[in-house]
Amino acid sequence: MIELLIDGQIASSLAMLMAWLVAVWIRNTSYVDVVWAYGVGVIGLYFLHQCSDLCSPQRLALLQGLLGVWSIRLGTHLLRRCRGQPEDIRYAYLRDYFGAKANLGFFLFFQVQAFWIVLFASPFLILARNPSELQVWDHLGLIIWVCGFAGVSLADRQLRNFKQVRGRTRKEVCESGLWKYSRHPNYFFEWVLWLGYLPMGIHSQGAIWLLVLPPLLYLFLTKITGIPFVEARKLEASGEAYASYLTRVPSFFPRIPTKTKPPS
Repeated sequence: MIELLIDGQIASSLAMLMAWLVAVWIRNTSYVDVVWAYGVGVIGLYFLHQCSDLCSPQRLALLQGLLGVWSIRLGTHLLRRCRGQPEDIRYAYLRDYFGAKANLGFFLFFQVQAFWIVLFASPFLILARNPSELQVWDHLGLIIWVCGFAGVSLADRQLRNFKQVRGRTRKEVCESGLWKYSRHPNYFFEWVLWLGYLPMGIHSQGAIWLLVLPPLLYLFLTKITGIPFVEARKLEASGEAYASYLTRVPSFFPRIPTKTKPPS
């Protein structure tokens, strides 16, 4: 397994090196997210292929299908979002923060993303270590996965439709659909999707390590590259409108939003 992880890291680091060179050339680092999404799919499928003799054909086909669909949907969604657009505000902020050392700073950032590729592809090394046929636990995991996939796809589509309304500006805040119940329903349902792999791996060799996945992904989304950067930049753009949204709508786990009291 260590050898496969090393192979995956080398491939991911090389891919991110090429992505960084392109980013320097076009002066736009937004595509790092696209490379990450497709990269997790490619490396995960490589891991599954290398462990195919440890896995039943039905289980292998299921895992390959789920990972492939997830990677293509997310990667294509991100590609459409940044194609022909200026640099994402999160990375524009980092560019200002790095200053004269922006190229070096982004090189290191891209290599950190290469590590995250391998980290999020590595659960498939465990999920593949189960030679049994599909069981009740696998069907439960599939149901959870489908709910997460449907939720994140719907949240992304609702936000895209909101932004595409003629005359819409960055100052306006999306509070319709799922965005009424969570400030980041796309992140929440992405988290739910990955939870679906836990029941699927319950009888796999090394299954205990899959328990690291939910808190790790939660940390990744809420503390590292997701929510903090998005909300800081959105607050700058929308001001009081987003500040009010922050007080009424939960950050991650959905709930019925609270109503602000009218001024007395």
